Amino acid sequence: MIKAEEIRKSMRITHSLLDEEIQSNIDAALRDLRRVGVNVDQDDALINKACELYVKSQFDYQKKGDQYKKNYEALRDAMSMSGAYREESG
Repeated sequence: MIKAEEIRKSMRITHSLLDEEIQSNIDAALRDLRRVGVNVDQDDALINKACELYVKSQFDYQKKGDQYKKNYEALRDAMSMSGAYREESG
């Protein structure tokens, strides 16, 4: 699973002062993915990318927060419809 440090580096942030907020946003992204039926218990590049897009949208990274949000939602929705990412319902 992606860590705050990895997203921080992708955002060109060199200090760790925002790690707690970044981690909180990662957790929110994972909850949102789970809400739409995505199995987030796997370490997967697309799940990590979805978390990164979500965090960047929340931070309005490079003043493109709306675009990152749209990209996150498109990826989330595609994953929710893919059998490879669907969470098995008991």
